[in-house]
Amino acid sequence: MFFITDDLRVMHGLPGDLMNILLNLGINNVCQIEEKVVDISSNEMSNLLSHSLFSKTTLTDVFLRKQSTMFVQQFMLVAPNVKERTEKDSKTRVKIMLRKSDRKILYGEANEDFVDLLFSFLTIPLESALELLGGKGFTVGSISNLLKDLDTIFSITKQNSYQDGILPPFYSFPIELPSICSQQPTKIFHKSYGYLKQSDPKSPILEKTNSRGYFKKKSLFLITDDLVVKSLSSVSSFSLLKETGIPLCDVEQQVISIGEVEALALLRACLCSSSALSALLNLYVKQTVAMFL
Repeated sequence: MFFITDDLRVMHGLPGDLMNILLNLGINNVCQIEEKVVDISSNEMSNLLSHSLFSKTTLTDVFLRKQSTMFVQQFMLVAPNVKERTEKDSKTRVKIMLRKSDRKILYGEANEDFVDLLFSFLTIPLESALELLGGKGFTVGSISNLLKDLDTIFSITKQNSYQDGILPPFYSFPIELPSICSQQPTKIFHKSYGYLKQSDPKSPILEKTNSRGYFKKKSLFLITDDLVVKSLSSVSSFSLLKETGIPLCDVEQQVISIGEVEALALLRACLCSSSALSALLNLYVKQTVAMFL
């Protein structure tokens, strides 16, 4: 049995630990305490994951306040501990369509490089993602307490590959995140054929050992603000504008560049926000203004 605090600190279910928790909360009278039993469905589990990334009162928000939407403060979306962006750092260009009246992004248009970046986020273990976003400095939510408890309670030894952002062999990693790399494939010994050479399952050429990216080259995609990815066509763009009901006179086009700073900010926005592209645009505008000051 375990005690789990509101900010997701996990400890053994000992009476002394419970007394310390109550005293730290300023509770001296046990009559102030009310007991409730909550049912945890897949929906609550999903909310627990999302709220743990930005909330210090995760259990309260999910089970008592019944919050299912995430409010993200802007300082959370800034990628920490990376140098200021310069033009030579930019790797990928994304064309964005935004509503002029409120500066909200409607969708983006990009080639396979940017979409490879987005889908590469799915290959990064959560612990490695937190390390990339500042390590111990990324303590806005409660998730960091769980990482500490894995060591202190269960004596789990963390592998360096998780902390250093090293992915398994043949996992693609984008050039915008140079701190992530893939392990070299290991040789496999077969008693009849000797040592066998592993081939990248994504590569159309069997002899090639490491292909880059997940998508066919020279492909174009439409990406919505909440990161729904579709094949780009004039029909898909027109249909999206028609669904939103926004007049064409209120639509503006911009082009932004994605380098290491923006890639890390986008990774954090994916974890914390349902409007990731708009959050990225806010960071981009602030950095552009700073460069001219």
